[in-house]
Amino acid sequence: MKIVNAVCCKGMTGFFFDDQRAIKSGAKSDGSAYIGNAVTRGFTNIRQAGESVSILLVLEDGSIAHGDCAAVQYSGAGGRDDLFLAKDYIPYIEKYIFPEIIGQEATSFRQLAAKVDSMRDDNDRLIHTAVRYGVTQALLDAVAKSQKTIMANVVAKEYGTTVLDREIPIFTQSGDDRYLNSDKMILKGAAVLPHALINNVEKKLGYKGEKLVEYIAWLSKRIQALSVTTGYKPVMHIDVYGTLGLAFDYNFER
Repeated sequence: MKIVNAVCCKGMTGFFFDDQRAIKSGAKSDGSAYIGNAVTRGFTNIRQAGESVSILLVLEDGSIAHGDCAAVQYSGAGGRDDLFLAKDYIPYIEKYIFPEIIGQEATSFRQLAAKVDSMRDDNDRLIHTAVRYGVTQALLDAVAKSQKTIMANVVAKEYGTTVLDREIPIFTQSGDDRYLNSDKMILKGAAVLPHALINNVEKKLGYKGEKLVEYIAWLSKRIQALSVTTGYKPVMHIDVYGTLGLAFDYNFER
């Protein structure tokens, strides 16, 4: 079954784009925002609304496959691609990506994905990860719809694996409200929690790590207090974004 048309439109993500360099440099939080000037290329504010681009592929039988181009919270940091803004990438997708996939047979996800994942921009760099993510997601859906099955079955078939008969553990993310949102995760029996967004030494880690220690102790007790499922023992995963290195001068002994 061929892909006969493609359209895209701007969307919003579930969280924000944050200028990590500005935050780690001491930007002050103000409610859900941050006070100060952005320092990473592409940012106009330290925290700004996360954007996405929805990809819709029209198949010969009239069915529509869908995928979302979305980037990470800390775009432009640690070697990641630059900020992903819809106004910049919708024209690019329409001009360069769609001509490469319209008219293609939606028979092999692996082959179609390889084509997109190997595409390069005018500077001979791989195209933005958000574009590759969303377009290949839509291609996977297109192949699944052409085969009248679900996407997981397509992946299993093409990569020689099997679909699990049990739930896959999902890593939940608390955002800045790491106490209240941890309660929600525990009450719902999240398998991996809470991320905690420890991205500032002064406010969240402590100059000797004391605020992080206090939070982990609270979290452990809270899991025990709120657990309503016998034997509930989630994985505790804390993301500190390099703040431990900053606080202890990259001295592993300390």
